[in-house]
Amino acid sequence: MKASIAILYAESRYTPWKENIDFDTVCSFVEALESEYDTLVVHMTHPSEELASLLKSADYVVNLCYGFGHYNQAEVAAWLDLNEINHLSSCGDAQLLAQDKKAVEELLLEKGVRTPISLMSASQIVEGSFIQKPRFGGCHRGIEIMDAQEARERLERGFDSDTLLQPYLIGREFSVGVIPKIDGSGYEVLPPVEIVPFPPRDVFIAGSAFGTTQREFHPELSAEMRRELQAAAVVSHNTFGLSYMSRVDIREYQGHMYILDINTMPNMHPRKSLIPAILQENQIELTELLRRFIAINNQMRFTNNKVEGLTPAEVPSNLD
Repeated sequence: MKASIAILYAESRYTPWKENIDFDTVCSFVEALESEYDTLVVHMTHPSEELASLLKSADYVVNLCYGFGHYNQAEVAAWLDLNEINHLSSCGDAQLLAQDKKAVEELLLEKGVRTPISLMSASQIVEGSFIQKPRFGGCHRGIEIMDAQEARERLERGFDSDTLLQPYLIGREFSVGVIPKIDGSGYEVLPPVEIVPFPPRDVFIAGSAFGTTQREFHPELSAEMRRELQAAAVVSHNTFGLSYMSRVDIREYQGHMYILDINTMPNMHPRKSLIPAILQENQIELTELLRRFIAINNQMRFTNNKVEGLTPAEVPSNLD
């Protein structure tokens, strides 16, 4: 008898930040699962006992729900946890913490890891470019980039606690993914991918909000740079207690690596999203990724074997 899997999703127009979730995303997962599992597609509705009961009837729930209405993806995961639904995504508490960019900054700094530091007074601003971003949110929404004069004026007028102003770091940008090992005994780090602005320019954000970018799957990296990039992904995944999969965005600045963002549920659109492209480049089929998710889920639920965390390489201190 086949195990059963429910695919929980909400189309982009129903999610808070209008992520790339549509019929193609769901179809790619159905095709990857249907030969091995009894598969049920469930569209997210307002959380209810009936919906929870339906999801609990499945052996596993693939969580492709990046929010619904005013609920964000972390709150959906927390609801799944509350109802003891066996979902293949990081727990709600971990996602809620990683969604708070100020908390991410503070925790990483405590670990001695480099990350842009939020500015609190106009006297901290001398020259350069600066980025204003919402403390909570995603998909690069609500971001503004400005010069030093405008940044000083913004700080002098005052911000609410849900807005951050940080130096804009000019340099190369990379994304590093983390997925389970084949046997589910722990995790592995995928090769770094460089996000390259096209045409070339200093100010860019991954995606198209600030102009187009391209992906370089085989960037020129020294052994030290590669080690630092992968170590940054390791520290992020471990610090926030993430499960199944994560993706860390990292900016190289003056020879050092700075963590910009931690994606606890990377988008999985088969053509538009980065993780599926990285998997394809590394010859890992979606079917294989899902097998790994289920293997690590079974390790956590049904054995006394502790799932191995990532082993961090020595990470350069942010304080030296």
